[in-house]
Amino acid sequence: MPDNARIRVILRWVQILDNKEPFYKERGEFFFRAVVKGDGTAQETRIPQEGQFEISDHPSWNKVNFDRVIFDGPVSGRLEIELLGEEVDTTSGNDQLELYRRTFTGEPSAWLGEHSPHDEDEDPENLADWRVCYRIERA
Repeated sequence: MPDNARIRVILRWVQILDNKEPFYKERGEFFFRAVVKGDGTAQETRIPQEGQFEISDHPSWNKVNFDRVIFDGPVSGRLEIELLGEEVDTTSGNDQLELYRRTFTGEPSAWLGEHSPHDEDEDPENLADWRVCYRIERA
């Protein structure tokens, strides 16, 4: 890839391990925010654009597929990805999932591919209360 390549980051899915709700409530109401920075200004995305998703932490119902572009732009040696999940509460403050943050440096072609839980020994996509999966590809 050239020094100043154009790439796309696609948030494929998230999996909730803790819905931040009492045991008697099956689902939490979540929204997600992505902030991705290549060259220039950060691109921010809220998923969904309005409202929230009802997601359980039960293993049969805790994964949501998005396949949503969260970044499309030039990079020249550095890419920063930050993902935040938030569970909405009406009677108290919202609960935040552990912040996902990863910085890629070096040759952009080395970043290409899927980044998901269990693809590295100490995997940053496998967080305490959720898991994330995204793909980096040439745009």
